[in-house]
Amino acid sequence: MKSTEATRQAVLDHAADVIAESGYAGASVREITGRASVNQAAINYHFGGKEGLYREVLRLAVAALSDASLLDEATINGAAREEAVRLFIRQQVAPLLRHGQVSRYLRIFAWETLAPTPIYLDFVASEKLPILDQAEHIVRRFLPESASREEVIIATFWLTQQVIPFIRHYDSLSRPPLNLRLDHHFTERLVTDLSRMAIAGLSSRCEPERPDRLATKQAPN
Repeated sequence: MKSTEATRQAVLDHAADVIAESGYAGASVREITGRASVNQAAINYHFGGKEGLYREVLRLAVAALSDASLLDEATINGAAREEAVRLFIRQQVAPLLRHGQVSRYLRIFAWETLAPTPIYLDFVASEKLPILDQAEHIVRRFLPESASREEVIIATFWLTQQVIPFIRHYDSLSRPPLNLRLDHHFTERLVTDLSRMAIAGLSSRCEPERPDRLATKQAPN
């Protein structure tokens, strides 16, 4: 028999896999419990039901993405703003070839951009999402100081969505009619092209970055 903690971890692990494959709505409790070799009572006991289980999966997703991040505030402010964009894009593209935990969590968030669930919307309203903070820091380095909060939010959300279609449809890219070869060369090309287009989009509204403005951003609170 599995220990209580082993059972909990097994349910979380298989739930993340199933939700990454099918989205929250398409993920059945029967499929999750079947893969984890437990009964439904285990989900109710550990998480209070499917919704509670999903909230915990989302927390794990945020933690995993934060741990795998190539960026922090110092890196964003220390690098040229164009390089910060490239690193931001790269950290989302890099896990695709590895098919590991970070990759599946990216797929879960990709499902949510397609059809946000009330659970997810409640989660993002109450939890700190590092990817949004990173994107906002980056876009503020491009936008003029006069940019409105609305403009900053629009640009921030836009930047976070650049890789999402490729995450969501990654497996289908190698199939007809596209027949792309999904290898290191492809992911590097994806990083290069998406970064170039994102930089061009942000640069259309930017002003030259003044050293004093960057120094202000780097200064501790």
